Amino acid sequence: MDTILMMLQSATLSSSYGMGLLAAGIAFGLAAVGAGIAMARIGSSGLAVTAEKPELRTWSIVILAFGETIAIYGIAIAILLLGRLPS
Repeated sequence: MDTILMMLQSATLSSSYGMGLLAAGIAFGLAAVGAGIAMARIGSSGLAVTAEKPELRTWSIVILAFGETIAIYGIAIAILLLGRLPS
């Protein structure tokens, strides 16, 4: 009976560990995709603005950096999720 309980506990631990890894992967993956979409749209708009008004080049680079922060938030959430995994 004890071995069955140990096997069930091990399966539960393994399942929760796997779900935690999956959650961290999804959090970072979706954040990276969102950042990529944002950077593509901001980058193309920034190039169009720079072609018309070269003095706005710095602002377009600053706004592009805001798009990159989405991926940084995704990394932070993934690290927090990985830190909460059972050992």
